[in-house]
Amino acid sequence: MSFYVALMLFNLLAAVSAVVCTTRSYRRYGSTGRAVLAGFGGLMILPLLLVLATAAATPRATRLP
Repeated sequence: MSFYVALMLFNLLAAVSAVVCTTRSYRRYGSTGRAVLAGFGGLMILPLLLVLATAAATPRATRLP
């Protein structure tokens, strides 16, 4: 897989996460400011989980000392 394809998928995952967090927050609280802040927080949630899962699944011998 090309680096650019992986980067585009990572950004797509972040965008979907932000939209989901924003809509859920706006439906729950009805505040636009709070929904925007939830969207910014959502930009990091799913990509961070993906990176952590990948790091945990990496064999120990391939990690840097």
